[in-house]
Amino acid sequence: MPRQPIQEYLKVNPRKVLVLDGGQGTELENRGINVANPVWSTVPFIDSSFWSNKSSKDRVIVKGMFDAFLDAGAEILMTTTYQTSFKSVSENTPIQNLEEYSSLLDRIVQFSRDCIGPDKYLIGCIGPWGAHVCAEFNGDYGPNPAEIDYLSYFKPQLDNFFHNDNLDLIGFETIPNIHELRAILSWDETILSKPFYIGLSVHNNGLLRDGSTMKDVADLIKSFGGKLNKNLTLLGINCVSFSDSPDILESIHKELPDMPLIAYPNSGEVYDTVKKIWLPNRDMVMTWEEVVDRYIKAGARIVGGCCRTSPKDIRAVAAAVKKRADDTVWQD
Repeated sequence: MPRQPIQEYLKVNPRKVLVLDGGQGTELENRGINVANPVWSTVPFIDSSFWSNKSSKDRVIVKGMFDAFLDAGAEILMTTTYQTSFKSVSENTPIQNLEEYSSLLDRIVQFSRDCIGPDKYLIGCIGPWGAHVCAEFNGDYGPNPAEIDYLSYFKPQLDNFFHNDNLDLIGFETIPNIHELRAILSWDETILSKPFYIGLSVHNNGLLRDGSTMKDVADLIKSFGGKLNKNLTLLGINCVSFSDSPDILESIHKELPDMPLIAYPNSGEVYDTVKKIWLPNRDMVMTWEEVVDRYIKAGARIVGGCCRTSPKDIRAVAAAVKKRADDTVWQD
């Protein structure tokens, strides 16, 4: 039986919250793959041995990563393609033309689908324009961000993903700049022809990384009115502070109460940009159960984790989602 289209699924199951997987790149790193590379978690797929040798070490590790998140309770998972734009791939790997690039994407998506099986939902993951210049965490897109040709940057990946039946949803992740957000929102169904969501990169002060407020974001979305692409399925936050994320999501819900939301924060650890290491967050006082409960009350329909979140974290997310669902049934 084919998967129910995700927009339809969310509509006919208004109380269902899907559990997303966790930090794929950092989990691959934990398992022995060095992802410190301009193409990040795309690294293992570039080596021809990944495809020619089904028992290769990297292939076993990637499959094991998917298995672990599935076992933890993930119901919707991502392709490891955050840094797989044509620009990033062509500038940092032997793959130089669009035909080879599209073939690479086809193989990654098919491998991901084979790993998770036919019943789970699969997200085609796309990082922001800023990912190729390391600007997803400061939103600094230079002096003229409104003049950047975002469509030409995304188009090779979009052209592939929107024609791939293995993908149920497209995820624009970690968008830090309101000009990039405006560009994505301006594309109609002829460009974004499949359900998609936008995950915002938000500072722990509640502002988009470029300084825009959530009200600015909401006003921008509202300005499109009836011209807003019908395939926009969710809006939300990812790769954000664990402790501050509930407040941030609630601020979006306040401005856009009818918009289905998605949330997948970091683990709560803090990245030291000087030493290039993750440090424990001494101020972390909330549990996944508390965070997830607040997410759901704020309209979240998909919840998971981003950097440094492990299968153990996703198991806690799944338990919190189930508890919330059980409590709701009991109250009814």
